[in-house]
Amino acid sequence: MYNATFSLLEQQRVYAVGLTESGACCGKSLMNVKQLNQITRTACAVLLGISSTAAFADTELPLYVAEDGTDSGNCTTLASPCASISYALGRAGKSSQVRVAAGRYSITNAADAIRIVSGATDIVGGYRFSTNNPNDRSGTTVLVGVPPAYREQLSARGFDIVADQKGVSTLALQELTRIKTAQDRLKSGVVAANCVGGMASGLPCSDVDLLSHVGHADISAVPQAGNDIWGFVDLNTHREYAIAGYNSGTAVFDVTDATNPKEVGFVDGQSEVWRDMKVYQYYDSAASRWQAYAYVTTDGSTTDGLFVIDLTGLPHSISRVNYPSDILSAHNVYATNTDYSTGISLTGDTPTLILAGSNLGIGQYRSYSLANPAAPAFIAGASGTGYMHDASSVIITDNRKDTQCVNSTTHCEILLDYNELEVEIWDITNTSNPVRLSTTPYPDLGYVHSGWWSEDKQFLFVQDETDELNFDLPTTLRVFSMADFRAPVLLPGWTGSTGAIDHNGFVRGNRYYMSNYSRGLTVLDITDPANPTEAGRLDTFPGSDVRDFLGAWGTYPFFHSGNVAISDRESGMYMAADQTRAVPQGMMQFSSASFAADEGQQAQLRVLRTGGTTGAISVDYEVLHATADASDYATTTGTLNWATGNSADQTIDLDFVNDGVSEPMERLLVRLVNPTGGATLGNLSTASAYISEPGSASTIDFSEASVSMTERGFATVVAVVSRGGSATGTASVDLTAGGTATAGDDYTGTIPSTLSWAAGDGDPKTIEFSIVDDGTGESDETITLTLNNPTGAVVGAGSNFTATILDGRGANTAPNAIAGPAQTRQGMSQVTLDGSQSNDPDGDALEYQWEQITGPSVTLNDPTSAIAAFTAPNVSSDTLFQFQLTVTDPGGLSDSAVANVTVTFVQPGPGGGGGGGSSGGGSLGLWALLTLGLATIRRRFSRKDVA
Repeated sequence: MYNATFSLLEQQRVYAVGLTESGACCGKSLMNVKQLNQITRTACAVLLGISSTAAFADTELPLYVAEDGTDSGNCTTLASPCASISYALGRAGKSSQVRVAAGRYSITNAADAIRIVSGATDIVGGYRFSTNNPNDRSGTTVLVGVPPAYREQLSARGFDIVADQKGVSTLALQELTRIKTAQDRLKSGVVAANCVGGMASGLPCSDVDLLSHVGHADISAVPQAGNDIWGFVDLNTHREYAIAGYNSGTAVFDVTDATNPKEVGFVDGQSEVWRDMKVYQYYDSAASRWQAYAYVTTDGSTTDGLFVIDLTGLPHSISRVNYPSDILSAHNVYATNTDYSTGISLTGDTPTLILAGSNLGIGQYRSYSLANPAAPAFIAGASGTGYMHDASSVIITDNRKDTQCVNSTTHCEILLDYNELEVEIWDITNTSNPVRLSTTPYPDLGYVHSGWWSEDKQFLFVQDETDELNFDLPTTLRVFSMADFRAPVLLPGWTGSTGAIDHNGFVRGNRYYMSNYSRGLTVLDITDPANPTEAGRLDTFPGSDVRDFLGAWGTYPFFHSGNVAISDRESGMYMAADQTRAVPQGMMQFSSASFAADEGQQAQLRVLRTGGTTGAISVDYEVLHATADASDYATTTGTLNWATGNSADQTIDLDFVNDGVSEPMERLLVRLVNPTGGATLGNLSTASAYISEPGSASTIDFSEASVSMTERGFATVVAVVSRGGSATGTASVDLTAGGTATAGDDYTGTIPSTLSWAAGDGDPKTIEFSIVDDGTGESDETITLTLNNPTGAVVGAGSNFTATILDGRGANTAPNAIAGPAQTRQGMSQVTLDGSQSNDPDGDALEYQWEQITGPSVTLNDPTSAIAAFTAPNVSSDTLFQFQLTVTDPGGLSDSAVANVTVTFVQPGPGGGGGGGSSGGGSLGLWALLTLGLATIRRRFSRKDVA
């Protein structure tokens, strides 16, 4: 063995890399190379053909399987294919392509069979590998050990099934059958159910109730797969929204009634595996209302880049902003300095949007200002140095800001960079001049994926997405002490009872909510952060806890209601209720969602301890500025304490300052955080505190005067009634309904005769009713509401509200064009453009039109059909072809999407047409490693199988 040292530019550290003459990297697997920089590691794996799955769970290259292959190396060249499907799957991530040659293959375990039949991995058979045409699929690939029930499903992917079950165990077949039955049932929503006897509506559970389920078949665009999820509370209405990503776009659901989620809208996009989204909400004083935007990234896309969804049309609509993104794709997006439940700024400073793993450079993070929220602007110099996969951040106000940070002011903002091989910690207080404070690897490192902070800001929980696969570990959550940002300390952490892969996790109170892939949602008790324990779960992938990328992708636990959203790749979106918080130590929550006082007075926010009094407990509180700021009150943070056996109410006292300035009613948000002693946070852990001018009268108005709704689509009217001026006393107002629409025939829902507010209640009230699609052509109809007979208040200028119901036949919803995923094909191969997933929310038949917009001209077969085709020409270099699909409904509304096909240059000579990459067992010299161009290698093999 000899040592070689590589010098890496632009802040990359220098490491010693041990290379053996046979081309192995310091031991049996790449993970034995200590402290190896991510670019160096990737280059080493590429050049030396590392056979351990620790190298990658996926590359961008296809993996090849043939009967005469060898189960060694990475299977990325036609010259060195694997011999078994099982071996190839062990190296495949959730977006890998596996190409299987004609022959007969035995499937001997349920995990492999599950992955094949689920479609989670793009695995296709029937190939006849040859030098001249590696895309020839005229052969027959026979699978032995897969139940015959999957014959039709797998036939479309080039497989035939032999009903010979000797190769797979009876238990494995039973498991596969259970999974198929369960997944078929979850295509559409299952009914809500409490967790009783370890089950909730057929889903295994422990102290987590199922509130609702929205299957892929229940969504207007009928997507085929889900990915990440986020949410927010709209401060205009207090309604809650889940924002869910799918392979074909992004959906927004109203989950205010978590037992009955309603799709508000779907923004279609390029078909890809990954989407990620975050929200920023701010108060627009000119409009006298809150405005909100969602930021969505798509990895692997060539058209989506960063796109912005305008949420200001809620509660009735959403729309995509015409924003010219400066990137084509990004793996992740994160908004720093924001409250995760509302998206508002934590400090009053403008948040920064962080894009991770973009197509630019080597995927280092890029920072964008949200000064104009509809058009994020790149901040020059505000970038990292290595590929970022995911991020989280925290505002530090304790003494660490002075002793460990570099750019701190009144606070220090810390960014966590989960960069695949290490956890990097950055001081980003000065956004345009980030300073890296430390980098931290850990033992059995597979893929540093994501993480989240404890609410006391002293601990960090880290997800590793491939350690279970690489090292045959049970589910493993790593925990670090953050007492010293420059030297985090690894603590014992948590290991689960199965090998299910952990994916994304978030903290609320002393609970850690983790999407645990095939095990669904796992809830951990982190009262002792160094030693978490399992508290509950809801299994959204019933039938198996297979160690694979199947099941729950994301979760969102920050709704003010306390409800939890879950996104599952295979089966859709779930809303759940966490019952693990019912503990002997009790739950702490506000007595009311709203409190109020005049300027010059003190507001007392009452906090309850309910359900138990065992042990001494405490909870911290902090104030977030909504429309009020620090000049309007005194007391910003503090701690409430209860002795053992004590259940007396505690109060948070806020002294409101009389500033002598006449202004509208202002608002603060106060939230409980960091419970100790084993007690938990109840649902009502965030409350509003309203500040009014002394002597101000309470006013009641409709927030908007009118809305128009169709009989199809969202078809829900939400009338919002706001209280202004003052919320210190009780108030009520009567409602009178009228209009030309008929209750029961044209709309359903109860319109109350009176709305009432308790003393201190300044929150808005909503009146909701559903429009009935009667299928009859008729004139537009109206529902009118009028406010009258107020008590304890006056009716303002907005005393009337009109909802216009547009006739079902006259109103038409635009269709969704879906042009299929990006493809890479070789010259002279047949290329299929599949727009069959396009759909119309109204169920109308569609007309299709394909046209070429980029690349050398080709002849399209069947350009007016859902599925078109062409023969790829020979090219002298890799060439992008783009085809636009336009779908049109009978009413003349249309939508377009673009399909991208990259036709690759076939290098003449031995192995021509191979996918590139390196096979196992080869040896390359140091000079080859130095001359390949490490940044180029890094982007080519960057992980795109995790999110």
